[in-house]
Amino acid sequence: MAMFKVIVNRWLALSGNTRGVLLVIGAMFCWSVLDACNKRLMAQGIAPQQVLFLQATAVLLMLLPVVLWTRGRVIASRRPAIHVVRAAFIVTSAWCAAYAVSHLPLAEASAFLMTGSLFMLPLGVWLLGERPHLLRWLGVLVGFGGVLVILRPNAGAGVLQWAALVALFGALNESMLGVVLKKYSGNEHPLAVLTWSQVACWLTFGIFSGFSLPTVPVALWGLLPVIALAASGIYLAYFFAYRAGDASAVEAGSFSLLLFSPALGAVFFSEVPDAAFWMGAGLLVCGIALVIIEPSGRDKPSPP
Repeated sequence: MAMFKVIVNRWLALSGNTRGVLLVIGAMFCWSVLDACNKRLMAQGIAPQQVLFLQATAVLLMLLPVVLWTRGRVIASRRPAIHVVRAAFIVTSAWCAAYAVSHLPLAEASAFLMTGSLFMLPLGVWLLGERPHLLRWLGVLVGFGGVLVILRPNAGAGVLQWAALVALFGALNESMLGVVLKKYSGNEHPLAVLTWSQVACWLTFGIFSGFSLPTVPVALWGLLPVIALAASGIYLAYFFAYRAGDASAVEAGSFSLLLFSPALGAVFFSEVPDAAFWMGAGLLVCGIALVIIEPSGRDKPSPP
């Protein structure tokens, strides 16, 4: 118990933006695991919308005991209209991500999807009134340079194909989702945000799938609880990340997706990135470090 208190105190002693970035890095790990699982299912011929319907079903089944135990209080919302707005961005970004992962290697799909952090900086200034310091802008620029290094070798091979454009559109929707989460979800319970997000996905992709769950080979049934936990981890980590720090700052943690996804792609799909990819990944890590650094007096630890 004493060790736990020490860990909690050290965590709370970190600046809000630093905690937010670390939480987003955790979300990116969950995202890479989720993408790998979904890609494995889609490799069996299951359509993206069916995989997303299965994913939402698995998450809701996992949450059902908590909802029943609290008699629905945990998912009660004071601002139901915000859930509708958020649902539109969630459904769009989820489908775009699944489509990109099904048509591109994990590393390439991640390179496009993580550009949400680049959209987030101007959106945070424009819609949230944030005032990012120079190092944060520099960090995003360095990170964007890493993306260009990764994508440049493939520029002549038709990278800007339909799947890439879909991924970029999904990244924009993910950024808008972050703005809504940061601005309007302060009084919402995290499980309410997670539950209603998955209800929106379940209804939308259920309609497109005829509310028919796909047939999953018995050998892949073990992926279902992993999918439920990973999908939940993404939403919950983002929820607390946006509560902890500035949206434009914490989004820099999404650069880490380009470290996790290639590793899983290499292990499970024999997708081995080249030297240029790792050079770009190094720049992305440097970008994250620049964003985490806070000038003295700029960011005090935020309350838990």
